[in-house]
Amino acid sequence: MSLRTTALHANHLRLGAKMVPFGGWDMPVAYPTGTIVEHMACRESAVMFDVSHLGTVRVEGPDAFARLQEVLTNDLTKISVGRAQYTHLLDPSDASVVDDIIVWWVDEEVFDVMPNASNTERALRYLGGRDTTATRTVIAVQGPDTR
Repeated sequence: MSLRTTALHANHLRLGAKMVPFGGWDMPVAYPTGTIVEHMACRESAVMFDVSHLGTVRVEGPDAFARLQEVLTNDLTKISVGRAQYTHLLDPSDASVVDDIIVWWVDEEVFDVMPNASNTERALRYLGGRDTTATRTVIAVQGPDTR
């Protein structure tokens, strides 16, 4: 089985990244500068991470908000269009935690739910919607200098 790659895969290779299989994706785990330098940059300044391996499930329609409210642990009324929330996706049959996710409120009746790579199919099963993972690239910007 071949591994999926992100749009930034060639850049990771050009920068000398050590690549490893992760959730069906070929992802960078370290660069020649070393993990300590990367860690300190994240703690002291700003860094970018390719997190395109995270799934994206598009949930939309007039009942999208209500469907999500039933299976997420956090209250979506605390955010609005253009905002995101870290939360947990619950199994509707027993309320056990399926995955920790990020839900983006894209438009009035449009939400992008981002499960971990290995849980995209489960999220689709519980939420309906459609898998849009292959249509986008996701960059996380983290650290104290990101504002």
